[in-house]
Amino acid sequence: MIPGVRRFAALDALRGLCACLVCLFHFRANSSVADAAFIRQSWQFVDFFFVLSGFVIAANYRDRLAAHMPTGQFMLLRLGRIYPLHAFMLAVFVATELTALALGSGGAAGRALFDEAHSARAILSNLLLIQSVGFEDRLTWNQPAWSIAVEIWAYLLFALAVRAFGRGLDAALVVVVVVAPLLLFALAGSINVSFDYGLIRCVYGFALGVLCWSIWGRWGDALLARARGWTALEIAAGGAVALFVTYAGPTAWNLLGPPLFAAALLVFAREGGAVSRALATPVPLLLGTLSYSIYMVHSFVQSRFDDVLLAVERLTGTPLTTRVVDNGPPEILAGADPVQGVLLTILMLAVVVAVSWLTYRFVEVPAQRWSRRAADPGRTHVRG
Repeated sequence: MIPGVRRFAALDALRGLCACLVCLFHFRANSSVADAAFIRQSWQFVDFFFVLSGFVIAANYRDRLAAHMPTGQFMLLRLGRIYPLHAFMLAVFVATELTALALGSGGAAGRALFDEAHSARAILSNLLLIQSVGFEDRLTWNQPAWSIAVEIWAYLLFALAVRAFGRGLDAALVVVVVVAPLLLFALAGSINVSFDYGLIRCVYGFALGVLCWSIWGRWGDALLARARGWTALEIAAGGAVALFVTYAGPTAWNLLGPPLFAAALLVFAREGGAVSRALATPVPLLLGTLSYSIYMVHSFVQSRFDDVLLAVERLTGTPLTTRVVDNGPPEILAGADPVQGVLLTILMLAVVVAVSWLTYRFVEVPAQRWSRRAADPGRTHVRG
């Protein structure tokens, strides 16, 4: 760990829980879980990732970049953190498509193989991490990877901004967090953008996270010295986030999500209450460790999970899915009834976590070790 920088265990655990919520958002099931308004709007936790990323990156690298750490070294470290798993999952998706083509079978949910969302051109844009800056007109291949692509460009913009603005960086970031939501409102009327204006969305949250680190640097010691009332404050912050996600998600008010996430981040960074202590226990911390893998593998695992359910249905005649027709091809929901849907949702999440442990152990960790040796030998880093 870098001297003077501590691990924020509660925030790490929250990242894992939010990755699971995004996973649940993408899983279509005949269950009360899938139908809950909070889960249906949990796509907003991607913005929490952006805010947290800005906070952690600033904690790790702002002073070092200001002290003339080479931008190339910084970018190699960041690419080593996120690109290998992205490339690995893209290869898995492409290999699955090629296998289905060789076997003469169709794509998931009866779609055509190598359709617009799975085109050869989209392979290239995903490899170059440009699929979310206007080069594609839809989400492609491993759909959650859109946010990884824009985050890489946010890293580069951050490094350049540290160089360009110096001590005036915070003032520049304030301008960003005022202009970005206004721009998103004018362009899309919402923060729910990805392949088109995803970079603006990411920079908005990332800038707030960097500002949070500045706030923590100035007043963190004072917060650490105050020991009363933090459990109530943590409960209030968590409740405010849950209510906001549930009710603001479908409206333009979702543009205010990143500032709320930033405020909650500062509350939980203090780690002064019972909620933080509960988060700093083995299971939440494990989910935090696996959070990036959970986020990157869940789309593929869910697709294969649906394939297995349909295959078992055909082979055994046991109903395991529900088909819903709504102005298009039938949508397949896991579970022939709500109870079965909940059980299958739990099973799916368990499989995602298990696969995530494998990708963390055999893809993420070796790649991080290599990039750290190549870019910054002899130094370890706060996880980010």
